[in-house]
Formats: sequence, C-alpha cells, structure tokens
Amino acid sequence: MNRSVVIQELETKAKRKIVISDIHGNLDLYLKLLDQISYKPNEDCLILLGDLIEKGKRNLDTLHYIMHQVQNEDVHCIMGNCDFIAKNVLYSYRLDFLKHVLGFRKESLIHEMTRKLNFEITHNSNMANVCQILRKHYLKELCFLNDLPHVLEDEDHIYVHAGIESNENFGTDFKQVMTHPFFLETNVIFKKNVVVGHMPVTEYCTHIASFDPIYDAKHNIYSIDGGNMVKYGGQLNALIFEDNTVKMDRCDFLQERKVVHDVKYHTQIPFFITFNHGNIQILEQHSIQSKVYCPYNNRTFWVENEFVTKDMKAYDYTNYEIPLKKGDTVKEVFAYQDKVQIKKNGILGWTYRSNLE
Repeated sequence: MNRSVVIQELETKAKRKIVISDIHGNLDLYLKLLDQISYKPNEDCLILLGDLIEKGKRNLDTLHYIMHQVQNEDVHCIMGNCDFIAKNVLYSYRLDFLKHVLGFRKESLIHEMTRKLNFEITHNSNMANVCQILRKHYLKELCFLNDLPHVLEDEDHIYVHAGIESNENFGTDFKQVMTHPFFLETNVIFKKNVVVGHMPVTEYCTHIASFDPIYDAKHNIYSIDGGNMVKYGGQLNALIFEDNTVKMDRCDFLQERKVVHDVKYHTQIPFFITFNHGNIQILEQHSIQSKVYCPYNNRTFWVENEFVTKDMKAYDYTNYEIPLKKGDTVKEVFAYQDKVQIKKNGILGWTYRSNLE
C-alpha cells in the first residue's frame, strides 16, 4: 500500500468557500447546516475535511449524498482517519483490527453495507470473505473513499484532516496528516492558514468549554471540529471564507429550553475536564457526589456521580454556571439531579432545572 501523502491543488472560482469537518454519517445534521448557511450549489465552494462516515446512523446515505455532490457541484473532500476503513476493506488490511473496531462501533459504514446484503458481522466472521463480498457489491463507494486526497491547498489555505508537520514537509506517511495529535499545540508558525478538524475543539479547553471553531493567530491555524457524534453537546461547524472576512455557523439537534429566571454571574474559577486528560482519582465516594482529584488540571473537586465513568474519568464535566437572562434560549445537553448541563451560543455550562421552563 502506498502510504505517501496525497496533496491536491484546490481550484475554484467561487467567492464563498465553506469548510465543514467530521460529519460522521450524520446526514440530517449536515443537510440542516447546509440549509442554515444558505449553501448554493455551484456558486459556493464546499470543502469537507474528512471523517465523512462512522459513528452516525446514516453512513451509507451520507456517503452517497456526498459522492453525488462531488460529481455535480463544487465540492471537494479529503480523507479522515475514519474514512480509512474503506482501505481496510479494499486491501484486506489489518483485518483483525477491523473486526475489533466493528465489534464496539455498531454505527459503521461496514455494518450498514452488510445489513443491506442481509448478513451481520460477528466474532466468528471470516473478515477476508466479508471484504471480498463488500468489494463485489460496493466497489464504487469504497474506491471513492480510498481515492480521496489527504491535503488540499490553495493560495491562502491548507486543508487537512488532523494536521501537517511543517511548511516544507506536510508528512511522509498519510497517518501523520490524518491522526496528528493536538495540532493546536504545535510550535510551528505556518505561512498559510491551516484548517483542520479531527480533534474536538473542547479538548483544548481547560477553563470554559466552547464548541465553536478556534483560531490561533500566532500559528495560523483554524481548528473547527465541534464534536458532532462524539460529544453530548457536540455540534457541526461551518467555517466560511468570503472576500476578506471569516464567519462561522453551528448546528445541532439538542432540545431548546427557555430560561424563566435571571441567573447572575457568580465569581468563580471555572474549569473543564476534557476526554483526553479526564483521568481522576476518587478520594471520597458518596451516594450523590464524589470527591476526586484530576492530575492534569491539578484540581480537587466534588463531582456528581453521573460524570464519573467506570474507567475513572470525569470528562466533559464543567463547574461553570452560565449567566442567563429570563427569555434566553439555551440547549439542553444532559440533565442530572437538580441541574442541567446546557449550551449557550456554543459555550458549555450548567444551571438549575428550576431556571428552565
């Protein structure tokens, strides 16, 4: 298998370039976002930063829809690490690993394909035979994903799923550009703006968590993955370049709730526990809350037990009580005890149930 990084030049005459990342088989939300931003086929240029599939409930439908867009509109895609599953099937590559992934990832393109063919993948399945059957019936779809470039580049921007190594060398292996960890923490100053997805932006938050795109002006990086299909409060983000302006829009299917009481800002030191750095040590455990220590944040705090996982994490917990005004609309993320984790304008926090209609 050729593992070199495939770079393509992006050619478009569109005035508006729209970048969306990590759709993850969530076709309904993708269509809602396109409608929300008034996407105009063949007037706008649409750039999809990979992870088109996996984790959502409509992976095959999403793939077919995007394939149609690429064929008929000014739409350009790059490969994400989740899209790599097509290579596993096409080349019968690392089949034990593929079976392992499909064992816990029930929402997958491969499961949808096999169900369409009236069979299921189990721990007894011969994966070589499964791949042979899928190549026979879904070769066009698998080849579309397999042939996606890893990097798109134009005069002002570099578009890649996870990150690049440097200005001179984007990467010597495609795994580098599809799985680059914590790209926003790089020390490299890029000559062009680099636009990436892959890592939910909340993973870079330690105080107040926001799901909106992050722009690092020092290093010229836009990170835009809103955690769609990965986070309870996740959203699908669109980054829009038009003339000399940059705008964003967001979309989710979270339930809207009306605020019925004013909530003033309380003096506090907010903190947020991420997934990657969410390991905790339980110091005291009670029926409702536990006293825990998070080494990464160097914080000891009381946390509701609903946030403590079996693998000793407390990720996506925030102590930030969002200020509210009566009549505001917020999004409900997670209700627990007498509180509700909410999202307001992309920012995660909590409030008491009694403050919501």
